[in-house]
Formats: sequence, C-alpha cells, structure tokens
Amino acid sequence: MAGASSLSDEARTWFLLDPALTLAILRLSARPGASSNQHSFALLCGQVSLATLKGLVSNVAIRQLANPATTLPDADWLRAISRAHLCRALAQQTLYPSPDEAWLAGLLCDFPGIQRALSALPWRGFLADVPRFLLEPASRLHDVTPLPRLAAAAWHLLETRNPSDADTLSLLSPPDHESLRVMLQEMDKSVEVFSALARSQQDLMGAVSRFTQAELATGEILERTTDGVLAAARLLAEQDGLYDPLYLRLDKRSSMLESQDLGELRAQPISIRVEGSNAAAVRALFTRLPVVVYTDAGSDASLLDIQLARQADADGVAAIPVGEGATRGVLMVCGDREALTDITAHAERYTHLGRLAARATPAAEPAAESGDSTLSGRVHRAAHEINNPLGIIKNYLSILKAKLGDEAPIADELRIIHEEIDRIVRIVRTLAHTDGSQAMLSEETDIGLLAEYLVKITAPTWQPRGIQVTHKPSEGLPRLACDRDKLKQILLNLLLNALEATPNGGNVRLETAQATNHKHEHFIELQVSDSGPGIRPELAEQLFAPVATEKGEGHAGLGLAIVKTLTEELGGSLSFKTGSSGTTFQLLFPLE
Repeated sequence: MAGASSLSDEARTWFLLDPALTLAILRLSARPGASSNQHSFALLCGQVSLATLKGLVSNVAIRQLANPATTLPDADWLRAISRAHLCRALAQQTLYPSPDEAWLAGLLCDFPGIQRALSALPWRGFLADVPRFLLEPASRLHDVTPLPRLAAAAWHLLETRNPSDADTLSLLSPPDHESLRVMLQEMDKSVEVFSALARSQQDLMGAVSRFTQAELATGEILERTTDGVLAAARLLAEQDGLYDPLYLRLDKRSSMLESQDLGELRAQPISIRVEGSNAAAVRALFTRLPVVVYTDAGSDASLLDIQLARQADADGVAAIPVGEGATRGVLMVCGDREALTDITAHAERYTHLGRLAARATPAAEPAAESGDSTLSGRVHRAAHEINNPLGIIKNYLSILKAKLGDEAPIADELRIIHEEIDRIVRIVRTLAHTDGSQAMLSEETDIGLLAEYLVKITAPTWQPRGIQVTHKPSEGLPRLACDRDKLKQILLNLLLNALEATPNGGNVRLETAQATNHKHEHFIELQVSDSGPGIRPELAEQLFAPVATEKGEGHAGLGLAIVKTLTEELGGSLSFKTGSSGTTFQLLFPLE
C-alpha cells in the first residue's frame, strides 16, 4: 500500500489474512441497520478512505513494535487461516450467499475478545453469534442460522482432521466425506504458503521504515510533475546512497534504449539495442523488476554494466524499470554492495518508485496508431505481462541455484529450467514485435545434441508410462545454420505429439542423418516415429491446418500448424507417413 493511489486486490487479500486488521475494517465500515452478509469484503473496504486504511496499517504495525506481546502467535494465526479456508469452502459447497462473510466467521471465531467486539458493531446479522455458539454441542446447532453452523463445522473439522467426524457431518446437509477430505488437502496446500511466511521472520521495523519512505517519496515525486525520473534519482541519492543516475528511454520504433538528460545532468551518448542484449537495463525492461549487477559477476554480466559501475567507482549497478503498464524506460544507478543488496531484498519498493516516476513524467512517445483495442495491441500488452512472472521465476531460480551450489544433484535440472524460461522470453519478445520485424537469429546447431537434449527434458513425460524413447544419431553429421529456438520448437512439438499418440509401453524413435535427393542436393534429415494407431484418413487430409485435435489418436491440432510454419521459415520441408503401426514425420533442411 505504500505510495499507492488506490487499494489493490492484493492489499485486500492481505487484509483478509490478518484478524486484527480485518476486525478494525469491520468496525470502520459498519453502518447501522446494514448486514455483514450484504457486502463483499471489497465493498466494505471501499467504505473506508485510502488514507484511513494506510493509517490503520501503520498504527497496527507500530503497536506491535511497541508491544510484541499483543501479536498473535504464529500457530494461532495459522489455525485462524485454516478455519477461514475451511469455512469458505463449506460455504461454497452449501451455496451460502456470502463466502466472504464465511471467511470472516472462520478467521475471527476464536480471536481473543471477539464476541464483545462483534456484539458492539451496529450490524444486523449473525456474525456475532459465531463465537457465541462455537463450542455448543453439535446437536444443539441443527436449527440455528447457517453461518454459526458453518463456522462450527469448520472448527470441528480442523480439530479432528477427520472427514468422517460425526459432529462435523451432523452440521452439514448433505454430508459428503470425499468433499471434506479434498477440503482438508486444499487447506494444507494453501496454509503451507503462510506457514513459510511465518517462518521467514519478516523484519517489521524495516517494513515500517520502507512504508514511511515510500509515502514520503510519493509526495515528493508527485509534486515534481515536470520530471518524476529526476525526482526519483534524487530520492535514491538522498535516502539510499545510490548515485550517478542514467535514464534510458525506450524508443518503440527502433527498439532501442536511448540515454536522456536528467535536469542539468547531460547524458552520456548510450544506446542499447533491446533484441539480444543481456544488459541489466534490458532485463529490467522485460521483467519489470529491478536488476542488480555486481562488478565481480564475470562473464554473466554485460560489459556495459561493468563499464558504468567502474566509471562510478561502485560495487555494481542497478536498473529500475520506469513505467505503469508498459515500461517506458529504465533508471540506472550505481552504489556500494550494501545499497545494491537492499534493492534485491526489497524489489517491490524500487519497482513502485519507478511507477511513481512515470506517473509524474509526461509520456514522450506518441500513442500507437491503432490503440490497445486492436489485436496487435492486446498481443503486445500480453507479451509484456507474461514477462512479469517469468522474471520472478528466473530470479527465484537464481536464488535456489546460489543456495544449492553448482555441485547440487539437481543443478543440471535447474539449468534446463533456466534455459527453457529464456526460450519463452525470446518467444514472447517475438510476439511483442507486432509488425513482424523480428530478425531471424542464425547459429550453427548440432542436430544430434539438440535431439538428445529434448529426449532428456521430456523424460518425466514418458518414463512413468513405460515408453522407450531411442535416438539414433548419424556420425559426422554437419551442423545446421538456423534459428536454434525455432528448430527446438519444431522437434519438441513432434516429440510430444509422438508421446501422446504412443500407448503405455510403446516406442518412440528419433533419427538424424544426412540425405541426398535425385538432384544431388544435400539435406539434414530428421525423423520422429511413434507406435500409435496411426492417423485417421479424415484427419490426415487437414493435418497441418489449425483444427480441433484428437490427442492420443493422432497428431492434428494447432501444434502441427505451427511446426509446418516454422519449418518453412527455416527453409525446410515437412512430410509424414502413417499406418496402423504408427506415424513417422520427416523433416528435411537443405545444406548450403
């Protein structure tokens, strides 16, 4: 919520995880004569001003710092979350009209002093009856209103963890043992996330400090409506000791990041081509998350990042994305290791600072001609959105790799995941070029090694089914100059299709060889064969058209349409033969 101009769905979700904050919002939003089941929690929050909610959050945190004894123990908090989860699940199963109210009932039913607090609210309704009747014998609750009965059922189910518990079942109509078992499993999965959060021992003092800094930064930046980026750079220097700012603005027409003047600070003439660059600025642009590079990063770092850090006599450089929605540019700053480490640890604060900087700076680029309502606009926007979770996944993979070390048993698997995420990023970048201007990337590719790699990464798909996958490479096969990502996509689609068509215990073969036709033209040949039932004639006629698929019986579908298109883009040809003993796809790529 720090520096926010509106209450986000994420913030409301976090409110619902805190019994004390939830109760405070109920007090602030309660209106005489209203009923707690008439509104969703989002509407209840909407009845309280954003400034009041921010003050509430800050006050609760400060009170906990002043008197830690008032903090709900982790074990009690996790039980409250568990009851809330079960109570809402039971409400949804029984079609209770207000799942949010059921969540509140489960969350608050055993909170200290809750009965007196709820009874003091000017609401009509039965939320206050939940703690009042919670420990009544189940036989006495059969004829009460649904909300106390749901909360009591959730309480009994959590205490016994037995889907066949007589008291729990007697409170539900109709009783359903299997549904209760699934609810407990889903509850455990959900609560495990919060259990990890409790174990992480969050720095409350640091969080309060960052909250205050972000609120002050919001006022400071929004007052400087002419140059929010400059205001952000000054705040980073004053508050964090980050210096030598450089603003790189994205030119969408040329796909270049170009350096811009910051106030009286003249910019160095720097241009970065977005496509193919490993610079921190480009990574921040696509992930929309801060990226930190240290001077001792070695060959993993861009030379430009090393140059900027060394010129500033700094330990490293940080790239902070600037923009709301689509990223508009990147603010680069330098600093010592302690300051840069803080950026990595509290990335959300610096991401928010970049959004504020864009909000206070007029956009320099003209609006797109066709607008966001066009298909290309939606594709472009979706491509940028997809980069967010991919960037987060890559960051956590890097953390996991650092914790486990290079000699860990799963180091190879982590490397494969990282490579495949990089491939997704490159595919997404291609989607973002809605004008079709994406250049072809050509590199010398060892087809045999690529085939072996794909057999390895798909092993979890076919090994449990008892399928035998064999690769028969040809010795001395020349390398193929092509776009490696596209070739990988082609082979992976064909291999996955073959695995889907092959019954358990069947066989899939990959063969690579050099071939020559009757015109003495030389090709690299790849064959992917399965032992499935073959492709029906009516499907074979439209095999490469983007039509409905019948997985398991054939290979028709969007995947083969993509395979054919990519094969032709690489200058190759695709054919197949099929029969009752299986199907073989043949790829031919000409050698220069």
